[in-house]
Amino acid sequence: MKVKLIALDLDGTLLTTDKALTGHTAEVLSRAAARGIHIVPATGRSVTGLAREVRDLPFIRYAITVNGAAVWDIKEEKLIAHHVFSGEQAAEIWRFLEKYHTMMDACVDGVARMDPDYYGRVEQYMPDEPRCRLIRTTRKPTEDLDRWVLDPGNHIEKFNLFFQKEREADRIRAREELKRFQYLAVTASLGNNLEINHKDATKGNGLKALAAYLGVPREETMAFGDGENDISMLEAAGIGVAMGNAEDSVKEVADLVTLENDRDGVAYAIETQVLDLGKKNGL
Repeated sequence: MKVKLIALDLDGTLLTTDKALTGHTAEVLSRAAARGIHIVPATGRSVTGLAREVRDLPFIRYAITVNGAAVWDIKEEKLIAHHVFSGEQAAEIWRFLEKYHTMMDACVDGVARMDPDYYGRVEQYMPDEPRCRLIRTTRKPTEDLDRWVLDPGNHIEKFNLFFQKEREADRIRAREELKRFQYLAVTASLGNNLEINHKDATKGNGLKALAAYLGVPREETMAFGDGENDISMLEAAGIGVAMGNAEDSVKEVADLVTLENDRDGVAYAIETQVLDLGKKNGL
């Protein structure tokens, strides 16, 4: 299989449940990169929140971040594509979201910012320590978050909402009510959250923009994911691969289903489908 670009969701896909990159997967990615294949993180995280063990891999140059809102050449610190809210849209959504009893953050110019009070109570909203650690290491406590969001000079890339388990009905209601805003793309990735981007900010559009920038045909792209926010990317790629632990809706749109993230599923698919080690026509 000829592949020139591999886009990889991080949480639940490339990383284990404990948010680690295994040595075996890192080694397989290195072998793929040595063949001239672009290895590209594609995540809901901001560019400053990229997992250090991934960002520091010597062959990582490009990244699709904030669900496709910002596509980066991280070596050159250059934006390749950017889909953000207008100042008016950001203010409208922020004011609308304030009525919900939920932990919120806003991604502002590549930095995910959170009110310090919520930052100090993350464990009340996240179901386990790995996800608590994810929030603490990827969000920046910020006083007067309103000022950051409402400043027309700032670029708002995404809003994130986290609901406590007992408020699942609120999450369902919020998602339904957000449909009134036709300029939104609303997805989820962690089970209890809602991720709110501009409708043009999807991982699929991010993959298309980067592939066009690099001159890589669609049929030579491959993408991996496990969550709802990965669906557009799997549909946009020449080969879409769902993790064994992926949601059913993701598996339904995938061309292939690999092993779980805790069983080096990314490495297995790349070895068997791209590096010609093992079966070629299925997993």
